[in-house]
Formats: sequence, C-alpha cells, structure tokens
Amino acid sequence: MRERKGRAGRHGSPCRNPAPAPLERGGVSPRAANGGGERGAAGRRLADALADGGVAALHLGLRTVPEPAALAAGRALGTLCRDPLRLRHRVVDSQLAASFPAAPPHWVRDTARACYRHFGQEAALLMGGPPRIERSLSRVVDEAGLGPRLHAAIAERGGAVVVAGHLGNWELGGAAVRALGVRVTAVVQRQRGAFGRRLRDLRARLGLDVLDRDAAAWQALDALRSGRILALAADQHTRRGSAPIDFLGRPAWTSLAPARLCLAADVPLFFAALVRDPSGYRIVHEEIDVARSRDGSRSTGGRSTGGRSGGGRSGAGGDPLEVTKGWVRVLEREIERRPEQYFWFHRRWKRVA
Repeated sequence: MRERKGRAGRHGSPCRNPAPAPLERGGVSPRAANGGGERGAAGRRLADALADGGVAALHLGLRTVPEPAALAAGRALGTLCRDPLRLRHRVVDSQLAASFPAAPPHWVRDTARACYRHFGQEAALLMGGPPRIERSLSRVVDEAGLGPRLHAAIAERGGAVVVAGHLGNWELGGAAVRALGVRVTAVVQRQRGAFGRRLRDLRARLGLDVLDRDAAAWQALDALRSGRILALAADQHTRRGSAPIDFLGRPAWTSLAPARLCLAADVPLFFAALVRDPSGYRIVHEEIDVARSRDGSRSTGGRSTGGRSGGGRSGAGGDPLEVTKGWVRVLEREIERRPEQYFWFHRRWKRVA
C-alpha cells in the first residue's frame, strides 16, 4: 500500500507511515493447553455466572436512570476498565501505536482512554432498553443519503450488501439501516451468555432478520434476491474464506464474503458506519466501485459520503480481492477521522504465514 497521510480527527490523528512488524501472536502455555479438566470447566462456569449476573445487574440499573446519567455511568465504567483494571490495555495501546507509528505516546494514551469511554457509553445505551434505543435511532442523521440509494438499489437490482467495520456502534448500525425503510438481514456472530441473549432479543425487537455467520452462502443469497439488504461487519480476524489485506499499514486476514456475495448476486456494495457525533449518531457511507475490479484494476471505492458515484454493474466476473481492498480503504479513512471509535480490543493483526 502506498505511504499516505492520516487525516486529523477529533483526537488529532497523526500521519501514518509504512507500518512496523506485525504484533506478536499471543501464546498458550503447554500447561494451559493440556489443562481444562473439571477444575478449569468449573472455573469457566463460575466466571460465566458472575458475568451474567453483572450484565443483568447493569442492565437493570441502567434502565432505571435517565439517559444522560446512564451514558455518563457507561463512560465512567469504561474509564474504570482502562486505568485501574487495565483490561486489554496492552492490546489496545500496541495496536494503536502500530497503526499510527508517528503518534507520540501521549496521543496513544489519550486516544486509548477515549476509546474505553466511547465503548462504555455505547454498551450503556444498548443496555438501556429498546425504548431508549428507538429514541436514539429516531435522531440518526443520514445527510449523505444512504436511504435513497438503498431504495434505488432494491428497485433496480433487487438488493444490496452493506459492509461495516467495528467502528462507532455497529450493533445499532443494522437497526439504523432498517429505520431507513428497508428490510435488513444482519449476518452476526453468535454471542454467549446474558449479554448475547439480550442482543438477540434486542435485534428481534428492532425488526432485524438475523443470519448466523456460519450459515450457508445460499441463505445470504436468498435474502439478497428477495429484496433485502444484507448487512455484516467483516473486519475481524478470520482464516475462513479470507485473504491477507493491507489494513492500516500491516497485512491482516480479512473476509472476502461481502465481495463474493455482492458479485454472486450482482448487487451494489456499500460501506457504511453509524458513528457518534456530539449531537448524536450519523451515518457515513460510500459505494464501492465493484465494476472496476472486473479488469483487475485497483478499486478505489466509488462514491464517498456526498461524492460522486462509482457507477457500473458488478457482474459475476469481478475480483473479490480487489473489491475487498476497496471497502477496507474506506474503513481506514473513517478510522483515521475518529480513531477513538474503533474497536482496538480485538487482536486484529495475527501472524500472516
């Protein structure tokens, strides 16, 4: 990937240069690998029970206080997780520093702290109950016009694929697309425990049809061919159906599923994210120029938020790798604008053999 400068966001995102070596892969000791047994299983069950009880208590408490107080409590919980508890702080700090190698250490620390506060706040909103979430969705700004473009895609092509990254609030992103007046099938990873059960209930309450990430491809294609929008977040590490793509300066295994699905169904592909501004939520989006990938040329992502259209029909002959590079570059730009809203807690860069 060419050397390029990062855009300054709210936290002053510095320039990104060609990246350093990949982060070291976390190991498992032979004792832990060969352990398990009854004592390990009992420990896991106890940890799950404590986590479930904590989630239930948080859910109840956050629903009973006014929204501003609940969001402030979420930010405070994020701060607690960052500094006194130091949960995954090494993962967050090292990935931020490697993605923005020109950043001074104080910028990395400040951005990491803002990241913990952001996700504490978003978790508090999700736990606040459907009425509170529906009020937030009613205030979402779609100034760049994703809604009209999705309606046009359904009328002209039968559907569209919307790919997202773990930026802003992706859990509400599918519901925000649904609120634009289209039917949505969300491809999700199954979550365990009380929080996972509450997420499933919430998605159903918000009108989302959910498809498990491990479902057969024909089920996703059926959804696209029935006039639905297929929405999925596809920026986390996976080796199944993936390829190493340059992401924030380093190769990372990235799913080719969004590209393959839009090419197979001959529908447009959009990148979209629901990001938080001081006044609330805003949808940012860009149509990926799928047509360019057919001749192997470099995809640059076609239509920006409020910009020109990539145009052209996708067709089944496109290159999934080039299409994937297109939406990943758009995600990079959005992360550079608001790095504190990206989910740095996930070990995104693992060894690429």
